[in-house]
Amino acid sequence: MPVSVKSESETRWSSRTEAVKPVNNHLEEILQVLLDMTDDEDENIETRTDARQLRNHLLTYDFLTLLGFWNKILIRIDRVQKRLQDPSMNFHYAAVDLKGLQDRLDGEREVLVSEALNVGFGLCQEWDVDFERCPRRKKRMAGEKSRDAGLTAREEMERVMKGTLDHLHRELDERFTRLHHTDAKFRFLLDIEGLCYSADRENLKKNCEIFCQMYSTDVDVELYDEILDCRMLLAARTDMRVARPEQLLEFIVQYGDDAIFPNLCIAIQIMLTIAVSVASCERLFSKLKLILSYLRASMGQGRLLTWVKADSDLALLSIEREETDKTNFDSIIDQFASMKARRAKL
Repeated sequence: MPVSVKSESETRWSSRTEAVKPVNNHLEEILQVLLDMTDDEDENIETRTDARQLRNHLLTYDFLTLLGFWNKILIRIDRVQKRLQDPSMNFHYAAVDLKGLQDRLDGEREVLVSEALNVGFGLCQEWDVDFERCPRRKKRMAGEKSRDAGLTAREEMERVMKGTLDHLHRELDERFTRLHHTDAKFRFLLDIEGLCYSADRENLKKNCEIFCQMYSTDVDVELYDEILDCRMLLAARTDMRVARPEQLLEFIVQYGDDAIFPNLCIAIQIMLTIAVSVASCERLFSKLKLILSYLRASMGQGRLLTWVKADSDLALLSIEREETDKTNFDSIIDQFASMKARRAKL
């Protein structure tokens, strides 16, 4: 096989794509391998039985139809969620990307279902899979005289796939409602062009009033006046142009202390510390799991106390890997060795 079949992980969404994609792209080779294992008399009876059962599960109308359907959906979701874990991603573009994903799944609803049904029908004919089955009929209540027409295999599969797309639409709405609310509250601060160089004051004042009401303990109504004064200072500096919130915060800090633009400085700091996803927290726990070995987990309390400081330092170095890669450890080791040297110079 040119690739290896991946297993599914409940904690990594990308693993679902990695598990479905190779099966979809190399289904024929996988089926041939399972057939060879089934017919190989050198294999034990348990291995041959497992291979036969797995091959029979793959050669079903449901699997062959849903394989291509899920492959297309998971690839599109995986592209968006990988971008959401980028440290440079902000909540505005995250909300825009999720809305675009939702609109695309809704717009291609009929196309995705019809293509999956046609591909599944073609694979069933290619592998001689029987997909015609007895229609599913609903139970009738006592006294009912009408009889359900029932659903064929194709109609039942179409119902399942459309129900899946409806469920995805609801999940995107429910899971990312807070993200859309955050975008609505902080969008005017993230739009540096409109915040610092636009002549529109009416919308700016309205947004500042709403923001001050939500964060009344952190900022006050002087936020609007501070933004106007900051516009005046930036307009006078023709040799520089602020394009990102980080640059605006840097300009405020370089211009003076926090007492000059206190409310604007706090508002930008709040916006810049909002996390788009929990990927950073998940990476933190992943690092701790790698560092915490079985030996340290099982050692006694007395010896464990001597490892606490070392574990904390190792965790910090592992988490801040981007900074440690830039560090020249040779000079640090030489400096440490010179300080701790016990040999006396003659």
